[in-house]
Amino acid sequence: MSNQTDFFVRLQNVRRLAEQFCSQTFCENLVQAYIEDTGFLRADVIKREILAPAQLLALPDWQHPRLGSRTSLGKVAVMVPKNGIGLILAKAIVSSYIMGNQTIVRLPRQLTRTVKIYEDLLGAFLPGTTFAPVGQSGEAFLKASLADPEVAAVVIYGDDAWIDAYWPQAKETGTKLLFEGPGNDALIVMPDADVDEAVDAAIRGGMNNGGQSCSAFERFVVHQDIEADFTAALIARLSTMQVGVPEDPRSAIGPIVSRFVLDRILKQLREAIQAGAVLCHGGDVISNVWRGMPALNPAVLTNCTPDMSVVKDETFGPVFPVLRFESTEDLLRIVDQTQYGLNVAVYGSYPKVLAAYLESHHRNVYYNATPVDADVIATRLVDGGFRRSGFVWEERDGGYQSREGRRYLSDELSSDPVLSQITKNSLASGS
Repeated sequence: MSNQTDFFVRLQNVRRLAEQFCSQTFCENLVQAYIEDTGFLRADVIKREILAPAQLLALPDWQHPRLGSRTSLGKVAVMVPKNGIGLILAKAIVSSYIMGNQTIVRLPRQLTRTVKIYEDLLGAFLPGTTFAPVGQSGEAFLKASLADPEVAAVVIYGDDAWIDAYWPQAKETGTKLLFEGPGNDALIVMPDADVDEAVDAAIRGGMNNGGQSCSAFERFVVHQDIEADFTAALIARLSTMQVGVPEDPRSAIGPIVSRFVLDRILKQLREAIQAGAVLCHGGDVISNVWRGMPALNPAVLTNCTPDMSVVKDETFGPVFPVLRFESTEDLLRIVDQTQYGLNVAVYGSYPKVLAAYLESHHRNVYYNATPVDADVIATRLVDGGFRRSGFVWEERDGGYQSREGRRYLSDELSSDPVLSQITKNSLASGS
């Protein structure tokens, strides 16, 4: 078969996979398994593991003629986190598969029920996909993938605290490594913003998967003229949210699944208060919400400064630190005093200088919208980020280098045959 014919077959398989996410039996089995394995709220699991993948896989982007003209890299390894398998399936695993790569996947083995469902799903609809050996740790998987001469690229979603340790091995083998890490995303509220709409956005974005998502809002940068109104409305909304078990569709606040994360959040809250922040709401631990797991009453902090850990570092929980700004110049000074650059959202009208800055320093910029809104779902196909939120290590211009920025994995995990031939000819001629 020709490359175009092969691509069409793979495209049809992806379409069939998308249809599976519309099967009531499949969806209910997956939702129940995911809740059992993680403790994430039912509503969040439906949004992230069912609706988002179904919408992404049904996008027309997959049938763009340009994709059918590109060639595979060969073999690609993908390591998937536990807090968004469906999104990574649609963004990374399908991108690798549709470009013709042999894809080996390491699913989060602690999710025993969920992993079995995903293995059966991928095996049925993305033929040729293989899986890491049972019991293989993430560290062992990454080291083995980087050491395997057949693996052309490794895709990782994880914590930037440990990724740098793999630079020496990746550089030695020359393997392309694509990393996406924490977000620390900001919601900017301009002086003319509709306060109720901005608070709705803060809840949708800040409580995305209970805050346990790299694309959840973690900083709330609000103009001084409406800071008091915004904070009061935010607290009023959070006060009505029900704490409950994950299976109950009425539950809006569920357990924090990692004790390490909860302890880190509590430490960040204590340090912020000691440094002058004011805890206006929440921050208390609710014990034994579900199977011994605690929950955190969403915390709202005012009088925050950019140098506080609760502001500049990832929290990964329901925490709402509010920073005040007075002018555009003030906003530009404080909005990115962080080592991350994933997404950012702006509510209200904005000057061109602000838009230009945000566009050049963040993967996605949302204007009067949030990353979780259905009408911007296509932006979830964009991978990568700036600074510590995302980078690529690769052989480039005669050396092994790092680059940042937004990217599409369908491009990163394939090559342009024309450009590849030009490069080969250039190397052969010594020019």
